[in-house]
Formats: sequence, C-alpha cells, structure tokens
Amino acid sequence: MRPLKLTVSAFGPYAGTAVLDLESLGKSGLYLITGDTGAGKTTIFDAITFALFGEASGANRSSAMFRSKYASPDTPTEVELVFSYAGKTYTVKRNPDYERPKSKGEGTTKQSADAQLTYPDGRIVHKVRDVNSAIREILGVDRDQFMQIAMIAQGDFLKLLLAPTDERKKIFRQIFKTELFLELQEKLKYDAKELGGRCAAARDSIRQYINGMDVPASDVLSIEAQKAKSGELPTADVVELLEKMIEQDETAEQSAEGQKDAAGEELGEVNELIGKIDAREQAVKAIEQNRAELAKEEERFALLKQRLAEAQAKEPEAEKASAEKAKLEAELPRYDALDALSAEIRTAGNKLEKSRAEQAAKKEQIGLAAQTIAALKEELAALARAGEEKQKYIS
Repeated sequence: MRPLKLTVSAFGPYAGTAVLDLESLGKSGLYLITGDTGAGKTTIFDAITFALFGEASGANRSSAMFRSKYASPDTPTEVELVFSYAGKTYTVKRNPDYERPKSKGEGTTKQSADAQLTYPDGRIVHKVRDVNSAIREILGVDRDQFMQIAMIAQGDFLKLLLAPTDERKKIFRQIFKTELFLELQEKLKYDAKELGGRCAAARDSIRQYINGMDVPASDVLSIEAQKAKSGELPTADVVELLEKMIEQDETAEQSAEGQKDAAGEELGEVNELIGKIDAREQAVKAIEQNRAELAKEEERFALLKQRLAEAQAKEPEAEKASAEKAKLEAELPRYDALDALSAEIRTAGNKLEKSRAEQAAKKEQIGLAAQTIAALKEELAALARAGEEKQKYIS
C-alpha cells in the first residue's frame, strides 16, 4: 500500500483543513517523518491509520480524541486518504464521533462515526463495518499487523523483531501472499497421513490373512507359512505363497465338486427309493382308513335298519293320528267363524258402553242447564219486583 494524498480537517492540532501530497515523495516505498516535538508527526500516523482502520496508531489514543480543540464549531472533523494498492487507486474517508452545532436551534448534537470507500471502478461502500471489512480484504492485514509492517513508529520496529515466530510467520505470509503454499503444505501433510493410515490398514489386513492361514504340517507349504506368520517372509514371497495356497485350494475344491456330484447322484437314487417307500406307506394308511370308515358305515346301516323296523311297527298309530288331524282341519273354518263373531260381539259391546256413557253425560249436562234456567228465572222475577218497589218510592 502506498499513500498518495492525505487530507485532514479539524483533526488533532490541525484546526482547519490540511492536505499532504504524499505522491510527490516518490515511489521508493520508505519514508521518514521528522520534526520537533509537538509538530504533528504522530498525527500523520494517526490520520492514515484512522482513515484505513478507524483507530489511532498508538495504544494510548482513541478516536474520541481526534476532534481538534482549536477548530471552529462549524468545521467538520474528517480524514480522507487516497492510496494505491496492486496498481489500483482507492479513496477512503472517515469521521469520528464528535459534538457539532445543531442544524436548527441552539446547542450541540452528536455526529456519529461514518466511513466511505471508493473503489477504482467508482463503486462506493458505506458504513463503518462494511468499510473495515473491505479494507482488510484489500490490504490483507488488520490494524495491528499494519502497524508492524507498514508504519514503524518510534521503537515499534522492535515489536516485529521480538514477535513470536508464529506471529511473524503469519505477518509475512499475509504480506507475501504465501497462504496457498501453506494450504498446499497442509494438504500434502493430510494426504501423506491418510496414505500412511491406508498403508497401515493394508498391512494389518495382510497380517490378519497371514495369521488366518491354516496349513497342515504334512503340507510342503507349512514351512513357508510359519515363516510368513513370524514375519520372516517378504511381502512378495507372502503373496506368492498365498497364490500357491489358493491354487491348492482350487484343486481341492474341484476334487470336492466331483465328489459332491457323485454323492448327489447317490443321494438322488436314495431319495427315489425313499419316495417309493413313502408312497407304499401312504397306500397302506389309505386302506386302513377305508376299512375303518366301512366299519362305521356298517354300524350306521344297522342302526337305520332298526329305526325302520320301529317306524313300521308304529305305522297303524300314525294312520289313526293322521285321520284325527284331517278331522280337526275340517273343523277349522267353523272355529274361525266363531272367532270372527266373538270379535264383532266384543266390538258392539264396546260401542254400547260408549253410547251409554255419552247419554249419561248428556243427561247430566241437561240437568245443569235446567238448574241454570231456574236460577235465571228467579233472578228475573226478583228484578221485576225490585222495579215495582222502585216505582212506588218514586210516586
């Protein structure tokens, strides 16, 4: 990063606006700021650091101290820095929190901190947080690292020299953009570790197979197998031994397959014989079952024959009962007519009783009416006599 132009307003000892044309210092990349005590050397550091990161260059100063005590109330406190990085020019502008006169009325109000970053293509980023993030992305360092590598204040160079090795590695890695090499190194370490693990797993698997070998002592390969189990046999020889054992197993398997086929044929013949025996046993069982069912049918036939004889003995009684049944069936229409007549008689009786009850009720009503008429006549006669008495008194 190379500063090109620094503009400060009401910042530190600068009551008004001051512009520093840093581009005229050349492109050597190393600058020395000298002057008497109190001349404002540290303020230049603070202005550049504040423009980039929103903080002072020293740990004993804060952004709240940047407002100039000598500035008029109407002069805004702000810093603008034009800088170049990787051949591109950026402009960042900031102001801290400070008290300013109210736009309307009397008194003061707080001016909140703000920031603005202009990219080479004219794109503008606002807000303090977004500008801080964009600056860190452009420069690749934060405020503390910037103070260690870009602006060495009085005595601060020792901080970089005396910094721990890991911290210096981190700073130089960000300066020289060697993160990719670190990532490659870490990936190679990871791959080597993974391959080592896979190789160890393969060795364990081979060892497991070797330990699982079961070779009879009479076998010519038993000596080689014992060497493999004790780790005396190289891996290539172990592989060759395993191939020989596999070949022997395949030969034995083929022999076993032949014996299996022969045994299968014998088993087929035995199964066929067993099938015939089973069929004969099933036929014998069927005959015995038929005999048992035949005996049951004979017993049932004898019982039915006995019941038939008993029924034939009772046939005269059945004929007599049948005749009596026919006689009773002939009398049924008569009994039905009597039942209908009886029902009609009951209905007529009910109607008669109802009629008698209605007549009694009517007689009672007639008696009550007669009593009412008699009472009315007596009342009328009384009224007539009262009229005559009234006429006498009037005369």
